[in-house]
Amino acid sequence: MACKDTASRARRTCVNWEASNRRSCMRWRTDWEQRCSRWETQQEQRCQQWRTVTEQRCDRWEQEQRRACDSWSSWFRWLCLAWTWITTTVCRAWSWVTSTVCDAWTWVTTTVCRAWVWVASTVCALWVWVTTFVCRAWVLILDSFCLFSCLLRRLRAPEEFSEGKSECIYGWTSAYRIEDVGDCHLRITLRIRLVPDAGVSEARLAACMERWRTGIQDAWTGRFTLMLLDGDCQCKRYTVEVRVEWVNGGEHHRVRVRAGSGRADMLNWYETSTAGTAAHEAGHMLGNPDEYVDASCPDRTVTSDGSIMQTSQTGTVKTRHYAGFGRWASDRTCCTYEPR
Repeated sequence: MACKDTASRARRTCVNWEASNRRSCMRWRTDWEQRCSRWETQQEQRCQQWRTVTEQRCDRWEQEQRRACDSWSSWFRWLCLAWTWITTTVCRAWSWVTSTVCDAWTWVTTTVCRAWVWVASTVCALWVWVTTFVCRAWVLILDSFCLFSCLLRRLRAPEEFSEGKSECIYGWTSAYRIEDVGDCHLRITLRIRLVPDAGVSEARLAACMERWRTGIQDAWTGRFTLMLLDGDCQCKRYTVEVRVEWVNGGEHHRVRVRAGSGRADMLNWYETSTAGTAAHEAGHMLGNPDEYVDASCPDRTVTSDGSIMQTSQTGTVKTRHYAGFGRWASDRTCCTYEPR
């Protein structure tokens, strides 16, 4: 996964985490506020019901006692009425006291409930803030790491590219110029200096140059594209162009051109060497090893899929031969590109 993409996903995770937990805190607060309100309403109803019932009892007691007092003689009747008034007053006082205690209990418990809701909601909000802060701090660390990592990767992808290669007893240097020329197009330039032997005429050399340039460029240009697999880079795919420049100085590779015919290698070509041979040797210049059987290199990966690095005259370029271009594009952009 590309570093930039990892940081972007982490950033989105932080945003989603904050939003989700804020909603959770709000739902929890709303739910408990409703519970507190329901508790308050229920308790008020109970207190009111208690008040009504006790007042009705006191009223019934007073009425019953007054009727009972009416049957008494005058002197005892006044004593009865006095007793009725005292007991009714005590009853109503008790009703008021118990109703007041009930109302006070309702207020205290509701206040405690709402205080608990406020405390818990505040803790929840603080938890969201702290965890989101930690998450964003981690994203900042990731961004810094990505920036540093991308700078280091970019150092591995200079336009003037050169890399030592080795295989068994063989060693060579892969070198070329690779540049993003715009419109998601990579141009790879091989600057080759041809050093002809004395027996190679200018006319024959010119014919060789035309044949070899055409063979290399046709074999290696546009065979595959570099597809974006990961990252947020603008180019979803890169097209690839390989160009050959014959130069007299500032070359990537110096090739001796020998008269007659013979077995060519990367730095020694013959004037009879074919376009396919030149394309095969250019594959070494671009960083690819041979893929045919060689007793001097028993550990070599030998292919049989018609690769240009296995059979130069009839072989073709395969996706694996573009792998170096994919690594360069990945290092250059800090995304992930692979040939497809």
